[in-house]
Amino acid sequence: MKISQKLGLIFFLLFFSGCSHVFYQPTRKHFLDPRKQFKLEYDDITFKSKDGTRLHGWFFKAKAKEVKGTIVQFHGNAENISTHFFSLVWLIDHGYNLFTFDYRGYGKSDGYAFQEGVYEDALAALDQGLDLRNNNGGGKFVVYGQSLGGNIALRALPDWKEQKKVSLFVLDSTFASYQDVAFHKISHSWLLFWLSPLTFVVISDKYAADEVMDKVRNPVLVIVGQKDEVIPQKFGKIIYKGLKTEKKWLWKLPDGRHIDAYHHAGGMYRGPFLKLLDQLPPT
Repeated sequence: MKISQKLGLIFFLLFFSGCSHVFYQPTRKHFLDPRKQFKLEYDDITFKSKDGTRLHGWFFKAKAKEVKGTIVQFHGNAENISTHFFSLVWLIDHGYNLFTFDYRGYGKSDGYAFQEGVYEDALAALDQGLDLRNNNGGGKFVVYGQSLGGNIALRALPDWKEQKKVSLFVLDSTFASYQDVAFHKISHSWLLFWLSPLTFVVISDKYAADEVMDKVRNPVLVIVGQKDEVIPQKFGKIIYKGLKTEKKWLWKLPDGRHIDAYHHAGGMYRGPFLKLLDQLPPT
């Protein structure tokens, strides 16, 4: 084995050991404060995961007099809620509460992130989000998964006892299999492509969504950016095809990149999303 290949193998094993270094890139520091930078009020929410780990989130109340529902945000793999909230907080101007939270190891949440742990966090966050919905105007209950958060939410939802309460499930720029994404990334690396088959050995899919997504029965919106270089659109299309729910939509954004559906093209997709929400009955 050549030296470059040995170095590649060492790098590969270190990089993918335990999966955490690849899929979970948390930051403890809060980068933005909604009050200071945007004059947005929020409630600090502390709740416990299914194994007792303390989790933290923010709850933004709808500004409109009539509360239409509550959105629960499952954010992506990097940083924490202090940067991710911004992508969906615009919805509070249109009658929707927003609950965003950090998985274990992110922001002010305790512990460290791993597949089983974030799965348990997801179940707890769904419970917490539903309680917040019930105590803050009722209305529709929307689960919104972005990138890694889409996989986490998609894996947990079929096991959640209140799955029928979800009015709409949104999967934005996401994937169903950790192994498939890892294989894609490695196979496109000039240094490590020859190691790509090993992704199916060292990466676990025990808590991935691909084996359970056919159990989702809620209305589902899948969003893919056709110029997304982080999670290519093919992964979202695989999810759309695998869903067995009666109501599902696939939005293919021609100029869309990663999780930018409502902030590019002059926000042209905000209107259609609000229209879709209005058409759905509360649960």
